[in-house]
Amino acid sequence: MYKLLLVCLLLGNVSFLQAQDVIKGSILDQNDKPIPYVNIGVLNTTIGTVSQENGQFELVVDQVKASDTIKISTIGFSSRAFVLQNLRDMLAQNPKIKLSAIQYDLAEVTIKPLNFEEFGFEKTSMDRNTNFAISKYPRQNLGAEIARKFKMSKYTKRSKGKACRLDAIKFYLGYCDYDWAKLRVMVYHLENGQPGTPLLNENVIVEVKKGQTGWVEVNLKPYDLIVDGDIAVGLEWIDHSPAGRRLSLPIAFPALGSTHFYQFGSQNAWKKFPNMSTPMVIKVAY
Repeated sequence: MYKLLLVCLLLGNVSFLQAQDVIKGSILDQNDKPIPYVNIGVLNTTIGTVSQENGQFELVVDQVKASDTIKISTIGFSSRAFVLQNLRDMLAQNPKIKLSAIQYDLAEVTIKPLNFEEFGFEKTSMDRNTNFAISKYPRQNLGAEIARKFKMSKYTKRSKGKACRLDAIKFYLGYCDYDWAKLRVMVYHLENGQPGTPLLNENVIVEVKKGQTGWVEVNLKPYDLIVDGDIAVGLEWIDHSPAGRRLSLPIAFPALGSTHFYQFGSQNAWKKFPNMSTPMVIKVAY
């Protein structure tokens, strides 16, 4: 009886694995070089992933309709979108997807700062936590992102050029049981009250380790990031070791006057939560 039960369980697992519908490919630039950490997902859903450092990806599409849209995007490159069935047909012919680099017209803005300040939300109570998306399939739902609004008018008004430079971000890591995990720092213009156009044109990646907690500071001075209005600063979960189950930041509610954003899935819409905040601080020069 035990052997029969074991055989049934094994056959059940095999059937489950075979039933899994996965599309695979590689993301390359126009020179055939792999593009790391590209967002691939079903538009406006929780289904998504991020390509590996070598540009390869696997996306589980068990619950995706053939007519649904798959969007592929990353910092510094033009986005592409495909109907799932068309993408499936294309990958069957050639598993390589190419993205075109964006040519940025960099504005000549120079900040000669007289003042340096840091501000944000510093309470680090661990009573509540917000978790980055975890999926039952490996690497699925990577691209989850947590962000916070920063009102910059106080500092831009004081500046002669009506702009200020973002020198650093600090965030408080609550829990990590992965051997390692990678987060991408994102900075956005606010558009219609939501994170909109990214201000960084290259990846800024920070790696955290198992058991690490406390404040983590990321230097942004090398990127000469000039802002002239309110922004959202985010942390996107883009990679992790095979072993591990949880990665989280503390969150406070109520946090009067704060605005928290969450994106559950690499190509999903943002959700906005007023009077809520994760511990996050920025350093500005003006």
